[in-house]
Amino acid sequence: MIEAKKRAAKIQQPSDLWELERYLTERRTKIDRQYEYKYSVLIFVFGNLIRQGRLTEQELQGLNQDKLDAIWRYIEMDLRLA
Repeated sequence: MIEAKKRAAKIQQPSDLWELERYLTERRTKIDRQYEYKYSVLIFVFGNLIRQGRLTEQELQGLNQDKLDAIWRYIEMDLRLA
């Protein structure tokens, strides 16, 4: 919210509104992807949250080993691509 308010305060002309709209759309998309709970994308969501330090492996206890392995494969692949 702080960043959005800073950007809004800098608006000088109508075209600046589109830049603010673009920024807000990008942020919303990022947040929506981060917290998307469809079963088919949980491996990616959990992997990203672990990489960000917002989730620990212990908090995933109860998932079957296949899912845990898939999460760690995703994290390793994502780290190699970064």
